[in-house]
This record gives sequence, C-alpha cells and structure tokens, in this order.
Amino acid sequence: MKMEKQENKMIGANLPIRDAALKVTGALKYTADMKLPRMLYAKVLFSPIPHGKILEIHTEKAEQLPGVKAVVCYKNSPRRAFNSCGEEITPAIGGGFGGKIDMVCEPIAALLAIKTGRPVKLVYNRREDIPSSRTRHGMELKIRTGVQKSGKIVAQEITAWVNAGAYAGGTMSIVWAMSGKFFKLTKIPNLRFRGIPVYTNMPIAGAMRGFGSPQLFFAQQRQMNKIAKKLKIDMARMELLNLTEPDGVDFRNQQPHGNAHPIDCVKKGMELFGWEEGLKEQETSRKENGRFRIGVGMAVAAHGNGVFGVRPDTTGVMLKMNEDGTVVLFSGVCDMGNGSVTTQCQVVSEILGIPVDGIECIQADTDATMWDLGNYSSRGTYVSVHAAVKVANQMKEEILEEASKMLQRKKEELSLGEWQVVEKMTRNHLASLQEVVSFTKQTDEKDLCCADTFASDSLAVSYGAHFVKVQVDQETGKVKVLSYTAVHDIGKAINPMAVEGQIEGAVQMGLGYALSEGIVLDENGKVKNSSFRTYHIFQADEMPKIQVGFVEPVEPGGPYGAKSIGECSVVPSVSAITNAVSNAVDGDFHQVPVLPEQILAANKEV
Repeated sequence: MKMEKQENKMIGANLPIRDAALKVTGALKYTADMKLPRMLYAKVLFSPIPHGKILEIHTEKAEQLPGVKAVVCYKNSPRRAFNSCGEEITPAIGGGFGGKIDMVCEPIAALLAIKTGRPVKLVYNRREDIPSSRTRHGMELKIRTGVQKSGKIVAQEITAWVNAGAYAGGTMSIVWAMSGKFFKLTKIPNLRFRGIPVYTNMPIAGAMRGFGSPQLFFAQQRQMNKIAKKLKIDMARMELLNLTEPDGVDFRNQQPHGNAHPIDCVKKGMELFGWEEGLKEQETSRKENGRFRIGVGMAVAAHGNGVFGVRPDTTGVMLKMNEDGTVVLFSGVCDMGNGSVTTQCQVVSEILGIPVDGIECIQADTDATMWDLGNYSSRGTYVSVHAAVKVANQMKEEILEEASKMLQRKKEELSLGEWQVVEKMTRNHLASLQEVVSFTKQTDEKDLCCADTFASDSLAVSYGAHFVKVQVDQETGKVKVLSYTAVHDIGKAINPMAVEGQIEGAVQMGLGYALSEGIVLDENGKVKNSSFRTYHIFQADEMPKIQVGFVEPVEPGGPYGAKSIGECSVVPSVSAITNAVSNAVDGDFHQVPVLPEQILAANKEV
C-alpha cells in the first residue's frame, strides 16, 4: 500500500483529545446531563433473591401510585428475541472499554418511551450497575506445553471454559476472537485451541477491553514463567526464542501478522526497565528473606486491528468545506475516550493544512453521518482513521482542482499549507482556502463536499511487552507495585500523547484486574461488593512510576504506517504483574485477583 506523504507536520504531533478542556472543566454534557421536555424517569425493581424463579408479577398497585405513568415487565413487552451485543450508546458517554457495546438499560427506557409517548431517562446507581451490567468473562483455562531444554517451545494446547453468565451476548465472539489471537504471538509450529462457552447463573459477561486476550495470555504467560523457572532460564530470553518475527504468519492459513515486532518490544523493555538489574535485586531479596521481598516479572501479548476477513470492516466519512476555510468532519465513529475522532481530525489537518481548531466534528449521528462498524476490535486508528485519510485526500484534490482554475496554474504545482494554497516546491503563499471556497461557489456554483467509505483489506497485529517490579510484605500479604515499563509495537504513532495516555490507563486497569478487582458472590449468589467501598480500583496514590516505550516500524496496511493500541495496551498487564508477585514469594498464583490472604496462605504452605 502506498504510504501517505507528510507536509504539514501533524503526524507525530502531541495533541490532547478534542473535548479534553470540556471534560476537565466539567462543561461537557454527558447522557446523564440530558434533560428533555416532558421527560419521565424510570426505576428498575431488582429481585432481592439471587437465582430466584419468577412465578408471577403483579403490577396493579404500582400502576396506581401517584406519578406513575407506566409499568413494563415480561407481560407487556414485545415477544421478539434479540442479542444485546452490538449497540453503540451517540452523546458523550465517557469511556467504554467494551462495557458499553451491549444494550443494558436502553431496551427498558425505549419500551417505556413507546408506552408513554414521552422521553424516558433510566440511570443505574453503582449498587445497581455492578451486579446488573456486563462483566469481563470469567474463564478457567488448561494449558499444556511441549518444550525443549533450551526453552524452545514445540507444541502448545489450550482449553478454555468461558463463563457467559445467564445470557450469551457476545460470548461466542469472545471465544472466536481469543482463539485467533492464540496463533498470532509465537512461532510455535504446533498449536491447538479449544473454547467451550457455558451458561451459568452468575452475572452476565460481555465485551471488555482485550476481548478475551488478557485471560488467554494470562494462562500462556504464567506457564511460560513456570517453565522458565523449571529450566532455570531467563524468561525474557525464553520469549525472544519463541516470539514471532516481522515476516511471521498464522500457521493455520499462512496469513501474515503484518509487520510484527514483539521481539523488539522485549529488547527495548529489558533496556528501559533494567531487567538484568531487576533480576539481581530479586535474587538478593530472596537470599536475605526479610519481611519485604522484591519480585520482577514480564509478559508479552498480542491483539488484532479490526475484523477484516470476518465481516466487512467499514467506516464512512464526509467532509464539507465552509466559506471561511474551516471544514466539518462528519464521522460515524463514536468517541468513547479512545481518541479516534481526535486522530481523524489530526490526519485531516495534515492533509488539508487546516489547524485542528478549524475542524468541527459531527460524530455518530445516524441522521447526518455515514455507517461505521463500531468502537471495538481495536479498529479506531487502523480502520476509522484510514477512512478520514481517504476522504481528506479526495477533498485535497477537489480544493487543488478549484485552486488551479482560480490561479491558472497546473494542479501538480500546488499544495496545501496552513489555511492556504501554496506553491508545492517553495511553499510560498498563493491563495487562502477562504478565497478558493468562495471562488468555487461563485464560479462553479457548488459546495466542496466529499464522502466515501473505507473498507479495510488487510489485517495487522499489535504487540506489547510489559515489565513490573513489586514489593511483597510477607507479614501482611500486601503488594506494592514499585515500577512499571510498557513497550508497544504500534507502527507509527500518529499522536504519541494519546498513545501514552491509552497505555497508562491500561496499566491502571491491569493493576486492578491483577491485584484487587473482581465480583464477589456470597453463599446464595448475591453480589457482595457492589460499591467502590468494597470493589477496589487502583487510585492515584497507589500507582507506580510508569515508563512507556514505542517500537515504531511502519505498518504497510495502516494510515501513515500506524496501527491500534487501545486494547493491546491492557493485554500483557495481568500476567506480567502476577508473574512478578509469584517470583517475589515462594507461591505460584493461578487466579486473579491475587489477594493478600492468598499470598499469606502460599507462604504458610512452603
């Protein structure tokens, strides 16, 4: 694929996301802030009995209460089956991380709106949301690996039992996706994956950042750590022996991984983290056997970019020039904190020479924008930004065509700079964009407007290597994360600031996943930790120092050589952290979160 030229120095520039100022000042209006005329407010009556069977529902008394306009339940709901997975909630909705793909509240609000003929708002509080919205899929994985004394792996087999909860939702897609990624990381010649989705009477599982990859690579990378210990081999060097190379392919169908560089991620991570020094510190701590033990761990993982080969992977974009030289981007993308719309604006700025503050955006409005497949599968940069590149180049040609007429110069002699048409060789000013747009309207009596759809025709894989140092208190079992290094193969970083932000946020998420977060059920099946007092996410004062490194080989199939980071950034985290904790003490932890009581129990067993 032909690589785009850079003329306006926007590719590689650090830009905050478009609505950053609105968010930090509290001015951004989220869905919960919406107030419409004659709006009604809904409330859900949840069953107080876990796993209870509903024998009958009587709504008469509720319907007679003052102010109640409608009550809905199974009795007056449409008898139409549907899958809740695949929705995408258009106003500002905050971060999604996969949890907002499924329809949870929306069908209830929609049905009540139909019954009453009025807008309806339904907002769950935290105690309602945690048990009732979607969770990451719990899994039990069994892994067998054939390995030579050198550390060279010759065969590996994984069987995964995947907990869907009460409804399937996107579970089959999770199983399919994680099975595919199993074949993308290494050059092991003999691989087999078996996935078994199961229904249970537990909370419903759905999409979550990584889409099955963290669980998959947790099993693989935890066992890699055990094998390295058994063989007395440095795990990082064992990874280098088995990871796929830039020309690597999926052995099932010989499909290339793209320009794959997990080996370079490991090498750069070892250097940035100080891997050799960390191993020495770990060994010294073990010999001293004091109250506090140091452990270092690492892990490598992979994640895809889009869904090419499975279904049409398309994004539609429109651009319309205004008379003052500004432009409106109509994007089908719904920006859920991942910055895809900002990156779309950035490439439009690069191609048209219009500063980003001269680009207005209308996003994810089905009345005004074109089709986009959705905010998942890490397709934001790799696919959606490519759509913006395609249409911006079309607009550039339109502008230069009109400028050629107006200036009576050959189009090949012209280019675009900051708000202007310039001479291509000298970059000297020839006309403003405002003048060109006015000329087009007056002479050709038309708007400058372009619209098109980009369909991804290639597949790439993003890679990451994470390195962690922890301190474990052997008297309390408490883990303190001292330092964290994350290196990712992302192709060309279009917006390094945004990439760093994605990775740093993923580290915070991974720390919680590994050490503190998880739904806890009582003996009757009721969720016990349904508030942030009892469901602990990592806070700012618990975060370690984070180093972020990029490996930036050009990815031929990506816009300006880029590929995506949103999901891959979290995938190696849980296994790297758990490896570090296991290496610090004499225990070996096979499930997460690793809690203090598990560490104390492991110490007692030794």
